[in-house]
Amino acid sequence: MDEFLNENELDITTAGLLVDGPYAVRPKVNIKAGPEPKKIKGYCYFCGHPFDTFEEATQTTFPLITGTSGVLSFNSMAQKPEKVCWKCSFLGKFVPVNGFYYTSGDDIFAFFPYSSSLEKMLDVFAPLHEAEYQDPNYYRNFDNILEGYFYHTFEVTFSFLYTLYKKVLLHQKGEEKPTVLDWERFYALTVNKAPLEFYTMHARKEGNTFSVKTLWPFRETVYFYRLLDQVEKSGVSMKEVMRLLVDFQQKNENTTLMRNRICERILKKKSILDQVEVFVYRAEKNYIKPIVDFLVIYEPEVRKDDSMTREEQDAAVALGRRIGMAVAKSEDGKKGDLYALRKARKKVDFLEQINRLQFKLGSEFVVPADVYEGKLNDENFIEFKQFCMIAALNSFNAATAEAKK
Repeated sequence: MDEFLNENELDITTAGLLVDGPYAVRPKVNIKAGPEPKKIKGYCYFCGHPFDTFEEATQTTFPLITGTSGVLSFNSMAQKPEKVCWKCSFLGKFVPVNGFYYTSGDDIFAFFPYSSSLEKMLDVFAPLHEAEYQDPNYYRNFDNILEGYFYHTFEVTFSFLYTLYKKVLLHQKGEEKPTVLDWERFYALTVNKAPLEFYTMHARKEGNTFSVKTLWPFRETVYFYRLLDQVEKSGVSMKEVMRLLVDFQQKNENTTLMRNRICERILKKKSILDQVEVFVYRAEKNYIKPIVDFLVIYEPEVRKDDSMTREEQDAAVALGRRIGMAVAKSEDGKKGDLYALRKARKKVDFLEQINRLQFKLGSEFVVPADVYEGKLNDENFIEFKQFCMIAALNSFNAATAEAKK
């Protein structure tokens, strides 16, 4: 036995070792049911009822209490910590844990559903566990539907929420793929009575323990699932988008660093336009259509109060498509023309580059009238150019691939 423990680096600190059965903690339980106490010694810290005997508040009584030492360390006014009655102490030992986790190397990511309504917490317990996956190696307890490697906090959070969307919020029909969003269940999970939130925790192994690096709440469940429903009804595959956002020119964890930043923006309802533009030109992808399709749907959702309108976005995309197609089909065109246009820092320089392309490409390239009729202005120039350049690269790749065929 000693040799086995040493080889597997197991540290046995308990009084006994369980052989046939799961690991379990059997706390001491005091039940003092009977007539009302004749002599009241105080009131319970949790329920407020009078009792004659009390117990110390421990972790099994309330999850956020660190035990006697923690209560003493953080007790205000240097007073003695509050105590609880035997009923609250007893009930605390049966609180169900409703959480999900995912490990990647020395990192562990945990997701804890939370609601201000205890009734909501009870209602969502069973539906959420439909997404559970029993991993024999205990690397995770939900099956990442997006597949592939996920290293960072926000991309792991995105994959977890997407897994819930696929496994819990969609109707399943035998072996068929999920079809329609179950709106009744959707509202029960996220809106009815009280909103459902998720506390996200990231911890990293350091020696024999884990150090918590981040702990933050995700409160935009309604927005996120509406967005996924809209995107996938438009025929865009989120699995394909996430796969294309991996930069294989980088190494190890850096391959998904930009994807993590983009996922962070999506979860926080912020524009991803600038980051997508940088990524598609830096990663030198030959196929980016799903990313472009997602971007065209996503940006208007988070730019409703922005200076750039949907018509201006459409004009920028239309211009980019014409540029990319013309550069690819013309004998004088080359990919460097796109990079030269992208370097323009002012509207005047941008228009000059477009005029040069007109002279260079001839009849292959016709500028849409919208560009000169006010759709491009000084206020929206940066965003206009970013939409244009992403669409241009997408069209260039498509036309080049078609020519090779």
